[in-house]
Amino acid sequence: MSDTKRRITITVDPGVADYAEQLVHDGRAGSVSDAFNAALLAQRRRELHGLALLRRRAASADPDRVARLRAHVDRQAREQGFSAE
Repeated sequence: MSDTKRRITITVDPGVADYAEQLVHDGRAGSVSDAFNAALLAQRRRELHGLALLRRRAASADPDRVARLRAHVDRQAREQGFSAE
């Protein structure tokens, strides 16, 4: 975590604010800001993990099958009036 913080203003649903304040009250977060930082970092970790899984799967893809699927999708797009680009 960076020692330099940047102040932002956000608007959240009342239940979310209550939950963040409860986390602080229970000692599970040092501050409401800490609670939101932790939540966003957890979301980022999930997204990066999903992206890593997708990249591993893509690396093992059969290039011929991918080419056939892309050609099929491109053909359908053209038939529906969409550019294949």
